[in-house]
Amino acid sequence: MPATAPPAKSAILTCMDPRLQLPMALGDEAEDAFVLRNAGGRVTDDVLRSLVLCTRLLGVTSVGVLHHTDCRMQEYSNTELAQKTGVDIDFLAFSESKDSIEQDVVLLRSSGLIDPALSIWGGLYHVDQHAVEVVTGERQ
Repeated sequence: MPATAPPAKSAILTCMDPRLQLPMALGDEAEDAFVLRNAGGRVTDDVLRSLVLCTRLLGVTSVGVLHHTDCRMQEYSNTELAQKTGVDIDFLAFSESKDSIEQDVVLLRSSGLIDPALSIWGGLYHVDQHAVEVVTGERQ
């Protein structure tokens, strides 16, 4: 008999940066959450795929988009990253954390794939303080 996924009411999209210590910042919420990580904590097709599964099959009712201060994705433009890596793709680089958080929350809400009644919030993790500032929405 296959093991079932643990009950989780939330999913957190965040950056792959290891300085993001989610249990320190989110407490119990992080222990029981599905955590999705990528460079910059950005909404991508694969994030949408995972969130569709979390919300439609696994009972997730709250999604957090959590970017952080001092993110390396803010240091370069897409053009500079293409030059440095030798790969010409959209790296989803950004210059302002709060703007990128709001853009990603809007993208989730407008995707048509996520239930509009779902709670979606966006926050900025302050690396030096291990604290979360809510930028948009309401943390559940």
